[in-house]
Amino acid sequence: MLYITFFTVSVAAAISVVSAYPIDAEGVHCRSGPGTGYSIVKTYNKGKDISIKCQAPGTNINEDVLWDLTEDGCYVTDYYVKTGSSTYVTSQCPSGGGGGGSGSDSGASIVDAAEKEKGLPYVWGGGGCNGPSGGGFDCSGLTQYSVCKALNKEIPRTAQTQYDSSMGKHLPRSEAKEGDLLFWAEGGDCKNSVAHVGIFIRDGLMINAAHTGTPVREQSIWTTYGGESICPDAVR
Repeated sequence: MLYITFFTVSVAAAISVVSAYPIDAEGVHCRSGPGTGYSIVKTYNKGKDISIKCQAPGTNINEDVLWDLTEDGCYVTDYYVKTGSSTYVTSQCPSGGGGGGSGSDSGASIVDAAEKEKGLPYVWGGGGCNGPSGGGFDCSGLTQYSVCKALNKEIPRTAQTQYDSSMGKHLPRSEAKEGDLLFWAEGGDCKNSVAHVGIFIRDGLMINAAHTGTPVREQSIWTTYGGESICPDAVR
């Protein structure tokens, strides 16, 4: 019995050590949410050990979109936490705790991921979570890549399945925010004939891979073009 007790305590101590990680820079801010747009709660100095309760996607910092919720109840960018990994080392925070949807910071990260691909050519069937293929992207390849890159979350591959997916929330297009997806359908039949998808930046502007002969670019949001009409809702 004494041996079992000692072994249990030892395992618990080992788990505690594994969950604590050092801060790897001076003056690292811990914020009220997973992104630079949130208020600063406190500041950590280099070498400070923190325990991570969960992790959430947020503002992209030097190609790292993860933010760590610390035992202090605030979020610090994972880029400055020496976890030994650029991916999740613990569970993802619940969406209500700053972890999952396209809020202001994660939406900006989706747009930022797409912006980094500007200039690549439109390639039918091109792109996905692993980046461009055949030298470029088609419309839904770009949106799938951008969401994967920003949120570490894989959405379906085609425009119709992205529109239909239960992984996102439908809302009126007038309520679209940065990073939300906009859709167009042939003859306006969004239930069956979605043919194009782009990423909302702000009122009147999106980024997309439109069609053969045009690169990934920012452009005005159109309502109708070539027999396609914009769908009345966006997906977040």
